[in-house]
Amino acid sequence: ATKLVGQALDRPPKGYRGIAGNAGVELMPREAAKGAAIRRFMDIPPFAGRRPVFLGDDTSDENGFETTNAAGGISIRIKPRGPTAARHVIADVTGAIGWL
Repeated sequence: ATKLVGQALDRPPKGYRGIAGNAGVELMPREAAKGAAIRRFMDIPPFAGRRPVFLGDDTSDENGFETTNAAGGISIRIKPRGPTAARHVIADVTGAIGWL
């Protein structure tokens, strides 16, 4: 399994990129990113002109944290295992549910 994960990261299918996550690998189209989705949402009603809030629990969420921060929003990493771009941290999913 470890070998397959390495291959997915090193040689993703054409037009895709591999992002190592906590529990596996996400294969995403090269032009797709969570940050791009957040920017798109912020351009359309009812989100336009509002402050984004983004919670994530995986290394693949870092792009979303960066985009949220750049927009003056609230970025929250749940149970980080290392450095994060999120400006806030919540210890676990139960804490995140309580915060919501």
